[in-house]
Amino acid sequence: MESSLLQWGFFLLSVGVMLYFAWQKPDVLPALLAGAVALEISVVLFPAMGFLASQLGSLARLFSVGIIGAAILQLWRDPGKRRELKKVLKHYLTWALYIYMAVAVISLSYTVDRGKTGMEIFRLFILFALYLGCRLLMEERTVLWPLRVVHGLGLALVPLALYEWVTHNLIWQEALMKREVVRVNATFVDPNIFARYLILGIIANLILYYLSKKNVYRILYLATLCALLGGLAATLSRSGLLTLAIVLFLLICLIPRKRMIWPVGLVGLAGGGILALQPAVWQRMSTLLAGLGALDEQRQYLWEAALAMFRDYPLGGVGLGGFQTMFLTKYIHLKTEIPFIEGATLSHTTVLTIAAELGIIGLVALAWFWLTLVIALLSLRRSGKRRSGWATEPGSISREERRGYIPGVGYFLWITAVFISSQAEGRFFEDPVIWLSLAVLGYLVSEDTNEKWRSYRWEIM
Repeated sequence: MESSLLQWGFFLLSVGVMLYFAWQKPDVLPALLAGAVALEISVVLFPAMGFLASQLGSLARLFSVGIIGAAILQLWRDPGKRRELKKVLKHYLTWALYIYMAVAVISLSYTVDRGKTGMEIFRLFILFALYLGCRLLMEERTVLWPLRVVHGLGLALVPLALYEWVTHNLIWQEALMKREVVRVNATFVDPNIFARYLILGIIANLILYYLSKKNVYRILYLATLCALLGGLAATLSRSGLLTLAIVLFLLICLIPRKRMIWPVGLVGLAGGGILALQPAVWQRMSTLLAGLGALDEQRQYLWEAALAMFRDYPLGGVGLGGFQTMFLTKYIHLKTEIPFIEGATLSHTTVLTIAAELGIIGLVALAWFWLTLVIALLSLRRSGKRRSGWATEPGSISREERRGYIPGVGYFLWITAVFISSQAEGRFFEDPVIWLSLAVLGYLVSEDTNEKWRSYRWEIM
């Protein structure tokens, strides 16, 4: 009874906070969502609510609902928001989402599991509403707030990660300690998802470092960067290491300046030191060199099943969300051929999942989605270069870079990091970070932002 009362108390307090910001300061909610994503442990702090748990069962879900509700309230209050919504609905980033959702809806006509597909489509539309909500609530002064929140919360979780690493005492999901190696997860259900969040924090760190005007803040960011790397090492996430390496390479390509190369070099130096001092980390990471089969032998049968579904249903796949149903029926022999494995029955590789469930049409929709992201980033780059010719002094940063392209790179790399890591752990379109990042990118490339610069003065730490 006491536990139940505490759970209801925490839930009601969370609802109160959400309602306060939705009514008084709605532009803060997207940044709060970026922090709430890190607190997956909230699912055990909230009371059991039956069907409502699917929408309100965690802080991230609760704040997602709050963002959607706050956006509806703004549409009712402000005619300008209604005009803005019309522009958002016509934006090419939004059209890329339309295409993917249309493919998902079409799959309802032939799916192997209509109930599951219906639920997945419903969730997809809720996330689309979250995208619209974040976009409508975004303001120029709040563009960097999600980056700051993720950086700060990721840093706050590092001491907890080190505590788990040293004491072998997880605060959640104790079953992880039964494995051969200790992998910390902090407030996340899985160490790889924790690693993903820390990588988002590292990206935020590098972007904020680049935008810093004072040397003291740059030094502070470099110090916290090392802390984030230490937390990432404690997760022993092989997919996290690969994701970080690719993201850093893209960062240097997208921002080819000396100011960015220096902290990226520090990441490499610190990473090398961690590998040298922690043999367990090096031993686990070295399996990357053995190929994808060795990376996760227990999921190899899932890859084979996804490829088999794609071969058998190449055009439209088996229907959104139909992978598990089809695997447990027609393709279960791929698992029973390896009887000692008790592994998963859900696909953990985004590209293969889309190929199996939505076929060639789904892969084309995914490719179009990425093409629009690249177009958006190039648009920001061209806009800044056209207005300022980039910075006139070596090492300086133009006002247009600060207000558009550089933050855009950060959110583009957030989407990229989630996509890369989702090839091992799933959660791509299901991750609220994707829809939040899309909303900020859409805001940055919107006509109002690019053509009508306001006089607000950016104050970057």
